[in-house]
Amino acid sequence: WSMSPKTLLLLSNGYGEDSFASILLEKLVQFTKVYKIPSTFLVIPLIGKGAQFYQCQSQYPDQVSIITPPFSLPNGGVYLGSAWQKSKRFIEDCFRGVIPNSGFILRELKKIKNKIDAVIGIGDFIPPLLNQLFLQKELYMVACAHTWLLKRSNQPLERLGRLTRHLFRYGCRQVYTRDRLTEQWFLQLGITAKYLGFLGPDIKKKEENRRKIVFLPGSRKDWKNNLQFFFVAFKEVNHQYLKDYEIHIVFSPGVDTQEIQFLLASLLKNHHFFISWSQGDYFQHLSQSALVVGFAGTAIEQAAFLGIPSIEPWQENAIQVNRDFIENRQKLLLREALIPGGDTPSQLAQVLKNTLLNLQDYQKAAENFSQKVWEGKSNGGMTIAENIMMLLINQ
Repeated sequence: WSMSPKTLLLLSNGYGEDSFASILLEKLVQFTKVYKIPSTFLVIPLIGKGAQFYQCQSQYPDQVSIITPPFSLPNGGVYLGSAWQKSKRFIEDCFRGVIPNSGFILRELKKIKNKIDAVIGIGDFIPPLLNQLFLQKELYMVACAHTWLLKRSNQPLERLGRLTRHLFRYGCRQVYTRDRLTEQWFLQLGITAKYLGFLGPDIKKKEENRRKIVFLPGSRKDWKNNLQFFFVAFKEVNHQYLKDYEIHIVFSPGVDTQEIQFLLASLLKNHHFFISWSQGDYFQHLSQSALVVGFAGTAIEQAAFLGIPSIEPWQENAIQVNRDFIENRQKLLLREALIPGGDTPSQLAQVLKNTLLNLQDYQKAAENFSQKVWEGKSNGGMTIAENIMMLLINQ
């Protein structure tokens, strides 16, 4: 195709959204390279520092730029738990993140408004709202935050709300959903919705000899607590249960590597079994996993997509993985692929033993759930990238 160069802005509204967005960004760059479509991509992570995008930027420095707001939201824009905890965290995020960042983001949007051809939003209503107010460009929306699976009653606007429906319906050229059931729901609400496959890693699960148990301490500031919780639980699991498995911890790319080394040195001192660890290469280990244990959101959903069961413990005071998150989100979103892990190390140890004794049943349940929800459509990233670029070209 001979066409004028395109500049696209990606607005990503959360940590989990950043991991979806970084997969999509990589596929957009690959697609435009293969078809020789001259294009550049600007990324604004609205919540964190955008650590998920660094690799893509260093790989394609001519095509990808990240505009990072000066402050990270202390609680990552996640408000779960009791009413008091939610209010406290919301106020803290507003004063230490949202308010000081807002001026920066609005100035940046003003600066780039005339340079960009279209916007890709990843998350909830915030990207289309920012686009309506400050950019007025054509918007392609990857709806991460709203999925039919999270509904408890069958109210048409449950978990979505009028504002989001309005913005998705009138402010987006195309909305890409995270599963088939959400596509059907959005279409009934008059939203131009499409399910093109799960926006996840292009990896195939190794069917043979998956002997890894991958542990995820999470990407928020309570990762150290989560790691200690895990070690206490492990001490209570008889070596007999674990002898056939390899334990591997994957840390988030945003966590300080020196802090990891320091904490692990003290935790591993009096441990009798070998634990390996790495940082930022979750997908590589996921393909060899028999089971995932973790304090995470999106990463556990990516395991569920591959039909790998996950145990998720919680802690009452956790920023994200607390009772509210497990009951009102994870249990609904991941159904048979999720095994609640309790809120004490002893409960986790018990759940881990029971899971390993019946692992095949749990794996089968997770595989059936994945097939029902995502229909085995794996290369969602490339399919969405292709769809966006074709719509842009054929304007």
